[in-house]
Amino acid sequence: STWRVSGQIDGVAHARVELRDPAAAVVASTAVDDAGRFSLQASSKAPGHVLFSLRVLDDAGARIDEFPVPLITVESEPLRVLLLAGAPDPELKYLRRWASDAGIVIDSRVALTEGVALTEGVTTLDASALQKADIAIVDERSWAALDAPRRALLVSAVGDGLGLVLRVTGPIDTGVASEWAALGFATRASDAPTSVSLAHALGTGDATRRFTRRAIEVDSGDAAPLLRADDGSALALWRARGQGRIALWWLADSWTLATTGDAAVFATLWGDTLGTLARARAASDHAENVDARVGERVSLCGVAAGDVVENAQGERTPLVIDRASSEDCAGYWPSKAGWHTWISGDVRHPVYVRSATEALALERADAARATRALIGGPTGSSAASTRATPMPRWPFFLAWLPLIAALWWIERRAIRR
Repeated sequence: STWRVSGQIDGVAHARVELRDPAAAVVASTAVDDAGRFSLQASSKAPGHVLFSLRVLDDAGARIDEFPVPLITVESEPLRVLLLAGAPDPELKYLRRWASDAGIVIDSRVALTEGVALTEGVTTLDASALQKADIAIVDERSWAALDAPRRALLVSAVGDGLGLVLRVTGPIDTGVASEWAALGFATRASDAPTSVSLAHALGTGDATRRFTRRAIEVDSGDAAPLLRADDGSALALWRARGQGRIALWWLADSWTLATTGDAAVFATLWGDTLGTLARARAASDHAENVDARVGERVSLCGVAAGDVVENAQGERTPLVIDRASSEDCAGYWPSKAGWHTWISGDVRHPVYVRSATEALALERADAARATRALIGGPTGSSAASTRATPMPRWPFFLAWLPLIAALWWIERRAIRR
């Protein structure tokens, strides 16, 4: 999967930013824009925790700043996908190959000719199979080949939480179009240009590469965009139905990413798609990323009795739950930098602790944001903010006191005369 790191550089004109892997090899680099912003990406290939580094260079290539970027990669829970296709095509080929490499369990039926199909796994479309599946991918030809009871069973399973991708691979006949319209996607043929760019949407930066969308227009008032071309046109939409989600996908050739050296982008595209649509699961048991620093309090929530934190030297600190916290939070003050491990039963959560002198620019920026939030100013800008405050009253009292004293003295003197 692809992950991204972004930020903003202040005070360095024409700066460049490099992302380096644990072996110090440059995996991505870019020049900052006019506002000093940057965004870099790399791919995660194995579970675990490692340290990347972010290096800032000036226009002459001299290093200005550098600090570690901790990356925690967790292993995804395997999905079970039911794949029905009316004919083989390149998109299907590379989608199946990626799913197999990603550890996804596939039950597929791909029609080859009349009465002949290539099957893998359990392809019986019954209530039991649909209950076990996390997501189903169906094209217009395989949808038309299903009888009415099986289509009704599939739609009912979506209401119970199954994800469903309706993949457009060619012309949609009237019957299928009518049934898909009942699911919230009204389609019709279109003569709009079919060549689109996905450089911004996929983060490839190559605006010359073109992709193909099917020649259709889709009306779906309550659908959310799943994928947009760089010109803003939708290439996939999804909407909720009961406890599940249904998507319509009419990008024709995302498979070209896998054949032109962008296999990680292809994996991220389909991984994000399936992650958005698949049957909802319980929350994962890994800890959220924690920004920790030596000598500063770290709040860990979801703590159970007996949990401890172990530092790199093997020293353990028991976590005491704050009973006033509704989320079972505990405070922890790390005394040493490096990777620490929050141990909760059989589960181990890595936590990276920065040294007191590491990434000082980030610490100062965080302090500035916290200060602005405290006084009620904007938190997302480095510009100074002001607010009206009343003047102190003690100068007026000091001015009033001698005046009253003088008037009293004049009055007493007049009385004596």
